[in-house]
Amino acid sequence: MKKLISLLFIVGFSFTFISTNAQTASQEKSISGAWVSADGKEFTMMNDGFFSSVSSDSTGAWNQTHAGSYTIDNSNTITFKVLYSSFPDHIGALNTVEYDIKGGAITMKWFKKLVDAKGVDITAQVPKDSQTTYTRAKK
Repeated sequence: MKKLISLLFIVGFSFTFISTNAQTASQEKSISGAWVSADGKEFTMMNDGFFSSVSSDSTGAWNQTHAGSYTIDNSNTITFKVLYSSFPDHIGALNTVEYDIKGGAITMKWFKKLVDAKGVDITAQVPKDSQTTYTRAKK
């Protein structure tokens, strides 16, 4: 009886692990690609755990860049790690966001958790309910 329970536990755990990996791979495919913000002021690419983003400042100059890695944490959160930035103090920061994909659009709800480059949680210092909607960039 103990062997049967152990076997059922192992099978159940294995199924959950495989199912979670398949779900993460499916989510990766759904966010992979080039995205442009609804206002046309930000362009982002995401693929295979890497992201790159460029946006314009308030004068319209395209001079704000960030790039790095990301991990899909679960079905609706991603954590971005900034490895390169036009703002040196952002390098090393971790930004966890909620996201929602519907059709050809992805909405990022910013600052679920923000950890600065020194490892300090600064989530309480950033605006609440900030979000950006992107659509897939067309050829």
